[in-house]
Order: sequence, then structure tokens, then C-alpha cells
Amino acid sequence: MVSVADVKTAIKPHTKLVTIMLANNEIGTIQPIAQIAQLLHDAGILFHTDAVQAVGHIPVNVKELGIDFLTASAHKFGGAKGTGILYKRTGVELSPLVFGGEQERGLHAGTENVAGIVSMGCAIEEYVNSLTADSDRLRTLVKATVDGIKAKIPSVRVNGDTACQLPGTVNLGFDGVSGEALMNLFDLKGICVSTSSACNSGKDEPSHVLIALGQTEQQAKSAIRISYGKDNTISEAETIATVVCNAYYKIKVKLD
Repeated sequence: MVSVADVKTAIKPHTKLVTIMLANNEIGTIQPIAQIAQLLHDAGILFHTDAVQAVGHIPVNVKELGIDFLTASAHKFGGAKGTGILYKRTGVELSPLVFGGEQERGLHAGTENVAGIVSMGCAIEEYVNSLTADSDRLRTLVKATVDGIKAKIPSVRVNGDTACQLPGTVNLGFDGVSGEALMNLFDLKGICVSTSSACNSGKDEPSHVLIALGQTEQQAKSAIRISYGKDNTISEAETIATVVCNAYYKIKVKLD
């Protein structure tokens, strides 16, 4: 979790803009955006939040957050890939990205992707309307997964702030076992997980997020991220917990 005090320390005389994720994409931690926004506005600094992981999954109110800019991606809430949102607070000026026309409020000239925009609007409306029910269901799936794994692997580590976390994301550490090895065994069972973010898939490097939490390189490399969505079921969560435990002990036996 980003410390408000650390943000204050990081501000320099020439700082014009600060950008912070609303929710982390690897461990799901939700950041204290409103408190950071207040600090930055008192200092006369503009604030942008990357809300890609959050929009459609937790309540996001730009006025309550006090932000100047927000970006979100449609594919995270059931919209078409390649479409997204830029929110700009009224009164904040931006230079156009593409000059020549008045489309998109004068910020991006050129023909608009009407189908993408309309489908994105429908998708966000559907997700927001079922936000509370989906959040409760996703938290139940995560709890079932963690409880099922802890029952057989007491040493499993839940990475991140479990009290302030996205409802469908959990990051688990298995000391002494490679997250990459676990992921490969899950793949054989038709289960897709990751060892970090999708942006860093395929890289044999420890997660910079887990390193920032103070973990060793070995601990960071032992982690896997499980994320559930709108269509996942409690039966699937229980199956995943079983597969995780079986894979863990299969690798441990080989290592021992």
C-alpha cells in the first residue's frame, strides 16, 4: 500500500503530476487515493489514478476520490478490447493528443469507434448494477480458495493487504516451491494462473511488487496470482484449492 507520508516525501519543487494505481494488479491492494488526492491538491499538484483494475469491480466515485484524471480499460469489465475511458475533471486543461477535429471534446481528432464506445457503456452499466452481489460472491470464492489451501499447506502466505483488497484477486506465496513450476502444473489441468501481472508474463524475474513488500527474491518467485471473474463458481474455487495443494506436494516430494 502506498503511504501518504511517502508521497509527501517524494514531492519535489518541480512536481506537476502524480499518478498512482487505484488498485494493484498483482496483489489487489486498494490504495488510499482520496487521502493522497487531498495532500496533492493542498500542494497544487495534479493527480491521475490508473483505475484499470478497479472500475467495474469496486465503487469508484471520481468526486469522492478527489482526482483530476482517471483511466480505465473496457476489457476489465466485459467491454471490447482496445476501448477505454479517460476522465478529466472539469476545469483542468489538456492539450489534444491528435489535432484537426473537435471529436472527443477536442482532445482526439478522427472518427470515433462508436461500436466500441456503446458496448463499453453497456458493459459498465451491467457490471455496476451487479457490483455488490458480484463482490460478495468473488470474496466467497477467494475465501474458499485460501481456506482450502491453508487447511493442507499451513505455511502458505497471502501477499497484500487482505483488509483492503479487490474482491476477486488473491496472491499466494509457497516458500520453497517455484511459482513457475506450480503454474505449469496448473496449466496441465486447464487452470490459468500467473506468477505476476499479465504485463510481465514470460519473464524469469521476481515480481517488483513483492520485492517492494520486502520479500526476498526466492519468496517473490514462489508466488502465484489467482483472479476470479463474473462466471467463476464455488465448485471451481474448491477444485483450484485441491489442484494447488496436490501440485505443491508433488513438487515438494521431487525437491526433497
